[in-house]
Amino acid sequence: MKTSNIFLILFIFLFSPTITQAQETIEVYAKLLYPVLDHSAGDTVRVNGVKSNPTTGKKQYLINSRIVGSSKYVNEDRLNIFDENLDFWERIWFEYRAEEVNKNGWEKDKRQELHEDAIDYYSQALANNMVFQDDLLYDYLYQLLYHIHPTPLVKDKTTNFSLVILNSTEPTSFAFDNGMIVLTAGLIASTNSEEELINILAQNVAHSVMEHNLVNLNRAIKQERRARIWGTVAAVASATAMAVDQAQNGTFHDYTLAADLGLSVYFLSAGTLGNIGAQYTDLQKRTAKVIGENYLKTYPETVVLDDYSFTNQIASTISFTAWQEYHLKNYSYAQMLAQKLNTLNMATDKDFLLLSKIQRKISGDRNSNQLALEYIEMAKKKSVNPLPELYQEAGMIYTRLNESEKANEAFLKYRDELMTLKAQGSQVEAELDRINQYLQRKPSRTPPLAEKGVEIPEEN
Repeated sequence: MKTSNIFLILFIFLFSPTITQAQETIEVYAKLLYPVLDHSAGDTVRVNGVKSNPTTGKKQYLINSRIVGSSKYVNEDRLNIFDENLDFWERIWFEYRAEEVNKNGWEKDKRQELHEDAIDYYSQALANNMVFQDDLLYDYLYQLLYHIHPTPLVKDKTTNFSLVILNSTEPTSFAFDNGMIVLTAGLIASTNSEEELINILAQNVAHSVMEHNLVNLNRAIKQERRARIWGTVAAVASATAMAVDQAQNGTFHDYTLAADLGLSVYFLSAGTLGNIGAQYTDLQKRTAKVIGENYLKTYPETVVLDDYSFTNQIASTISFTAWQEYHLKNYSYAQMLAQKLNTLNMATDKDFLLLSKIQRKISGDRNSNQLALEYIEMAKKKSVNPLPELYQEAGMIYTRLNESEKANEAFLKYRDELMTLKAQGSQVEAELDRINQYLQRKPSRTPPLAEKGVEIPEEN
């Protein structure tokens, strides 16, 4: 069974509403010190919400009367709260959601709609190769996530958090009402410490706990909304697949190809996020940010890894993002990411290949070309499996340096590697034709610019 199918089956199993049970609201009680509504001093009453007095900053607790429809916020000095025994996130839920849920109930129809949104989003992302695959990275992130929020969410049915990483360089994250947190590879790659990543996860946990998707949901559009979202995705997917197919033109590799940028943009667009309730307001973002920071202050022991070990955990996203930024012609950022792995001795053969390509793109003097060759040699030493493009890259650099014999030797080796791949069933005919045509032309010796009397400035 394909990995993608296993991901989908596991995801549906975890989030299918048929296997979940009803979840009770959090109950908090207090003893009244003074009469409130139709309650007497000394009565034990249920507290249905809490907020801060905008003037004094003191807490106020919501008390309902025995008569339905009558309620009142009472200052904290007018009652004694029994031991709430609430954890960090239960307190957040009680402060931001208890009043609404106690008043309107669970609003199961809206929650079910948001749940289906999450399933649709993941299914479409998976079907369109937008899901970043790295089991070790997922395992690490789940450890962090369940340390941050180890218990099920307070929802209408038992719900646990889940994670999806998208193949996108856009540094974005958001959460669904059912606890599915979406991160992009680009966002993970941009973090420099475990603390930064935990902060991002905690902010998204906060969005889900405060149920911002539910708050933002537009009830006027239901099935039509979903059809519009994923109908457009299908159209974009079809167009993008054709463009990618034309771009590949029979190439044998896929690690250097840019992600489906059209799809990536659509999956993270304001319109899509707005339709699933994840286009958070500035106030919602600020509140989640403060809560995430408070979580880290309350539980600093969550941060375990030093920066080196953390980078090793997320290295796959750094490599992916570096390649995508290269294809977007953001050479400086791509170089910074790949060089970061090199500096920490975490670079792979493909990372060194990328560094060589970037070096060739940003400069053409002899020192730069020599450095590009050094990266190729480092890649060859690292390679576990054949990487034919290393020989193609070396041939281009030797041609620049006017070392014709070495260039020809590298291109012949490149052709041999392609022939091996062809014998193994790979579709390399178009690339073989290109390199054969090149070798047949036997380009004459072209003096480098320096030999023509043109001064080439050295890089700083």
